[in-house]
Amino acid sequence: MHNHNQEIPPLLAQALDATEDLIYVMRVEPGQFVYSFLNKAASKFSGVTSQQIGQSFFDVYTHQPEMAQYLHNKYNRVLAHGESMRFEDGYLLPNGRLSGESIISPIRNEDRIITHLICITRDYTERNRYQEQLRYYAYHDELTQLFNRRFLNEYVLDEGVLYLMDIDNFKNINDMLGHDNGDTLLIEVTERIKKVFGPEEIIFRMGGDEFLIISKNPIVDPEPIAERVLRIMDELFLLKGRQVRITASLGVSRVSSDIQLSTALRHADIALHHAKSLGRSRYHIFDTDFRYEQIIRFDLELELNNCLEKDELQLVYQPIYSVKQQKVITVEALLRWYKDHSQIVSPVEFIPVAEETRLIIPIGEWVIRQACRDLPQLQQKYGQSIRVAVNISRIQLDEPDFIERLNQIVQEEGISARYIDLEITESVATSNTVEEQSSLVKLREQGYTISLDDFGTGYSSLSMLTRLPIDTIKIDRSFVTQMNPPVLKALITMAEALDLNVVAEGIEDQEQCQHLLKLGYTEFQGYWFSYPLAVSQLPALSNLPYAPTDRN
Repeated sequence: MHNHNQEIPPLLAQALDATEDLIYVMRVEPGQFVYSFLNKAASKFSGVTSQQIGQSFFDVYTHQPEMAQYLHNKYNRVLAHGESMRFEDGYLLPNGRLSGESIISPIRNEDRIITHLICITRDYTERNRYQEQLRYYAYHDELTQLFNRRFLNEYVLDEGVLYLMDIDNFKNINDMLGHDNGDTLLIEVTERIKKVFGPEEIIFRMGGDEFLIISKNPIVDPEPIAERVLRIMDELFLLKGRQVRITASLGVSRVSSDIQLSTALRHADIALHHAKSLGRSRYHIFDTDFRYEQIIRFDLELELNNCLEKDELQLVYQPIYSVKQQKVITVEALLRWYKDHSQIVSPVEFIPVAEETRLIIPIGEWVIRQACRDLPQLQQKYGQSIRVAVNISRIQLDEPDFIERLNQIVQEEGISARYIDLEITESVATSNTVEEQSSLVKLREQGYTISLDDFGTGYSSLSMLTRLPIDTIKIDRSFVTQMNPPVLKALITMAEALDLNVVAEGIEDQEQCQHLLKLGYTEFQGYWFSYPLAVSQLPALSNLPYAPTDRN
């Protein structure tokens, strides 16, 4: 039991001992401060015991006079100041420890004379550990504990060899064995990679089933290493008692004084694609003299780089119509690229390139801004409550300042967040990162609505839908085409149980619409209602099928 000084009543002493913050009470004496009380946390942190109550800083820190002087000066400042003072955390103390954030306050007697000073300090080590943990999570992949892309973005390498590895047909493995087993497999793959590469090599998980290994040794011959990686991946894996065989492909490139890391990454990616084109379980070392098919893509990339400056992008819109409310509730913004203002490039071609090169970030910001600018015209056409839906890619959502930038654009354009619907695909929604899901939660808190696009084509499960912060699911056109009533009925029943709106996509004729209406669907998008068109060309509400006839 603490031998507390009689100045502190027992109950109060017990209460202060239960507190995690460090609490010191110093009595003011001529020319010095003496310990009157310290709680358990303070005693543990400072090493000052209850036996030393009644001693001054100079008595306690006889072997560390500079520590005693530091504390004496700190308390003296508060005494001279006559009121509470806050001291920042993170200072290196004379005893080599980090200071916590502290507040020192004077205690006065009935004559208003300061008799004691109380110091409350938040222990910095705990917070430091928490910050270290946060930092760890920011730079590591949650599943494999390997470094992630964010760490790679900040990584500097002057010379070395890159090995970019990808599991062949991983999607089939996931579909066949389920996500949990897919995750177990990725952890096993990580362990095998570690066997080939030593501690001096750095291993990253780039997302999905793609791994990057950076070897800092520039003179190493990559061929035998690449062969070893493929061999070790070829050995059977044991998953839940089942033997599973996988193969991997590998792209190899070099970083040198002429070739930066970002360029070498692109080279490794080209080499990986080339290895895959040769068949499974192959590796390819990038060769500058070789003519790669992918180079064509990089021409596209260069042109994509200039599309914003050249003003070649355009938004078209497709209405989402509610038969129940007899109005257009949302209009989806779709991106079109007119290269050289003449040749149209399909989004299927350029969006993946934009994502790989991260050009999707400035392009995505342009889309959001343009959609905000077009909203007043859309409201004129379809009413004030209309919302505009914008597609958001995984790359955008992963940007640390995405929410900040989005809010800034929306505010600059004078639009309220509640008029913006953010459409994400299932691959974004099913990604395991807690970070992305918390981004979605934050976005909804700020008034944006979230829609899950192409629902049913990915791996989404019922449990995922209950966890996800979304408002609407959009049933993929493939379900509409197959028109399987039990499946469609099950989807809408499930959505209603989860209190989600449902939009059926890809409606091409009246027959599909009638079937879906009978099954309980009321919100539709597709060519039967309107093709994606420029704002000025969108059909008036009265020209849409099922629209109210007497518009007054």
